Amino acid sequence: MIDSLIGFLEQLMQMEIFYPLVSVLIICDALAPVVPSESVLNLAGAFSASRGVPDVGGVILAAIIGAIIGDNICFRLGKKLIKVVDRLDPNSKAGVSIAWVKRNMNRGAGATIIVARFLPWARWVATIVLGSVGYSWVAFFIYDTIGVIVWACLSVGVGYLGGSLFADYPLLAMIVGVTLGSLVGLLIQKLQARLFDWNDVRRGVSTL
Repeated sequence: MIDSLIGFLEQLMQMEIFYPLVSVLIICDALAPVVPSESVLNLAGAFSASRGVPDVGGVILAAIIGAIIGDNICFRLGKKLIKVVDRLDPNSKAGVSIAWVKRNMNRGAGATIIVARFLPWARWVATIVLGSVGYSWVAFFIYDTIGVIVWACLSVGVGYLGGSLFADYPLLAMIVGVTLGSLVGLLIQKLQARLFDWNDVRRGVSTL
């Protein structure tokens, strides 16, 4: 069964339509963060290293295109979607992300936009909140594009690393690739929080 799954995925990733599918998946993820787009990129990177397909550059480009389109659509819909955000349970995963975004926006919108790209619910909330308050679209586009490029390269890259380490064991390569990808997002979030806290202390601003 596992061999059949690996064979199916390998065949799919050899098809030219795979790259447009990646872009569409990521657009959908930007608009409704229920699709694990990072896992798909991790998986594609792992497969590329261990099986030779898909093309790493093609996957990264498809991811960048999809994420930029999706984020900017979400930004434009901010004023309409903000009502959905306000109704979310504050104790849910999305609610916690809302609190994180609003807290960090006041400390550095640019850094928050970039880091939020690595956190599914946070990036969704960030684009909606910024769009709803009239944040400069040009500034958003610049910061978001930077975040998207870094996110796409790292998401595919860590998967590729996992695939390289376990090239002879495709299933293990997939598991390691996806796991490494998940850890990257958490690490970046922690580093950003530490940096903001350090900057607040340096400026004499309370972090409470």
